[in-house]
Amino acid sequence: MVKIDEDTHKALLLFNRRAKAAEEAAAEGKRLTKAVKAKDDAAIALKKVQDSGADPEAINEAEATYREALKSWQDMRDGVEPEEPTEETEAAEENPEPTEETEEERPTENE
Repeated sequence: MVKIDEDTHKALLLFNRRAKAAEEAAAEGKRLTKAVKAKDDAAIALKKVQDSGADPEAINEAEATYREALKSWQDMRDGVEPEEPTEETEAAEENPEPTEETEEERPTENE
């Protein structure tokens, strides 16, 4: 083992911390890019379903997918940690209740 002085040891520790932080930032950037792509793809799919005159069930499913992708992207952008699914949310996902939707929730060409 090579002996190093205290200053060199501190410099190496600092370098390792910064290198790790840079790797984590790069990984976060990739996750954010994937979330943006998922949101955009879901918006395009929703627009296609709406324009095709598909049945309401298909439209509701596409809207739910879009809302989920949008929330995921917003949470990631804002630095919110993803929630662990609980029994309540899992049950709600299996049996979604219909809700009224406003124009603000629908995707626009800019989103």
